[in-house]
Amino acid sequence: MLVELVTVLVLPCVALLLSWKLWTQYYTWSDPGPDTPLPPGSMGLPFIGETLSLVTQGGKFSSSRHAQYGDVFKTHILGRPTIRVRGATNVRKILLGENHIVTSLWPQTFRTVLGTGNLAMSNGEEHRLRRKVIMKAFNYEALERYVPIMQEILREAVQRWCGAPQPVTVWPMAREMAFRVASAVLVGFQHSDEEIQHLTSLFTNMVKNLFSLPVKLPGSGLSNGLFYRQAIDEWMMNHIQRKKEFVLQGGDSGDVLSHIMNNAKDNGEKLSDQEIQDTVVELLFAGHETTSSAATSLIMHLALQPQVVQKVQEDLEKHGLLQPDQPLSLEQVGRLTYVGQVVKEVLRRRPPIGGGYRRALKSFDIGGFHVPKGWAVLYSIRDTHEASQIFSSPELFDPDRWTPETSQAPLARYDMVTFGGGPRACVGKEFAKLLLKLLCVELTRRCRWKLADDKLPDMKLIPIVYPADGLPVIFTPIGGKSPGDENKNGVPYEERTRGKDCPILCSVSFEKDINVAT
Repeated sequence: MLVELVTVLVLPCVALLLSWKLWTQYYTWSDPGPDTPLPPGSMGLPFIGETLSLVTQGGKFSSSRHAQYGDVFKTHILGRPTIRVRGATNVRKILLGENHIVTSLWPQTFRTVLGTGNLAMSNGEEHRLRRKVIMKAFNYEALERYVPIMQEILREAVQRWCGAPQPVTVWPMAREMAFRVASAVLVGFQHSDEEIQHLTSLFTNMVKNLFSLPVKLPGSGLSNGLFYRQAIDEWMMNHIQRKKEFVLQGGDSGDVLSHIMNNAKDNGEKLSDQEIQDTVVELLFAGHETTSSAATSLIMHLALQPQVVQKVQEDLEKHGLLQPDQPLSLEQVGRLTYVGQVVKEVLRRRPPIGGGYRRALKSFDIGGFHVPKGWAVLYSIRDTHEASQIFSSPELFDPDRWTPETSQAPLARYDMVTFGGGPRACVGKEFAKLLLKLLCVELTRRCRWKLADDKLPDMKLIPIVYPADGLPVIFTPIGGKSPGDENKNGVPYEERTRGKDCPILCSVSFEKDINVAT
């Protein structure tokens, strides 16, 4: 009886106390003899840390701790002791310290699910060489080739939104739109509407499981993420095989993946199937996940700011670009100053990604606190924007803060870090900004829109920014009634206008007009 009592009650208590003692030593550990202390903060529960708080609290996790502890605090999330920082000076030190004091770090679930044979997961010289190759696929000449393809896809998407039963839930529609753009421009694949919906769903579910504990158990986030990644890989096999044969025969469809594969071939290198798969997943993941978030934010903010839409119209009219079916060039888009200001303000106010991860290569100080070697360092994009002393009334959406006449335009580089900075600045940032500018143009000259609820929705911030309600929006084609309105005979408006002189609602043959497939 005594032995059973010890086994059942005493030993678990001893193990718990020992675990707690080890955990306490772990999170208070620092390098021998540092002159600065560890940042304030909490490491949460033993082994679990504060990961559950991060998932449940979303953006409030960091904002509440910054309010309590200041610009630098410690925590334990996603299986690692972590120092989280905000503020231009601190972020600059992290971003410019790449390969010197920090190196890229992705949570284990990201590496396991997204794979390691791509640009994001590479480091050092390998990352530099890969980045150099990919950057050529986003230079001015490349972007110029992408414009007509992107414009056609965006035009078709806006027409669908206008012709659909109202209201339209924008968030899932924006994901499908952005996925179609990424698939055509970045990897050169074409799909039917059913395929796009299916693949967007696979990516959505894969991304949903990225922020989870690195524990592979049945039903765990990691297991679910791997399940959806496998489904994506199975879908890609035939497309990749056709792409490889096309490139080997000297073909180049002008997309980013073709550029990467042709460069490897010219240099006598051979990309493995896994490297190609990881690259495709990276291009589709990075190319549509964040842009769909920013596109949704663009629609949301402009719906609440009719005076901004009016200024966009004036910008288009000034340059003779207000006609809905007028094709655009990259040079013409670049002249739309106010449209650029709108996009910049969307990216400042609602950066799609909350921050970036690094690992300390050596011990160093930041913001008056000590960062031990080996710890994770997370720089906060959103909190840095909100805490910046350069932006007056940072909570307001105000494109005019970016005019050359304002004092906020020539701001310090690291007060706005939507696309990161340093050696790991986002390679596709010009592509993303171009997509948003084209979407702003197509929306403004084709339709009017308003939020179905006439108020700003609650926003989810993990894994990226998106509206909790999906953002129901009512779209009305310019010169027409709201889709779904009926005449006195009960005939729906879209049925009455189909096949007539109504370019807003006529369908567009995407497959016929765009030839970027393998």
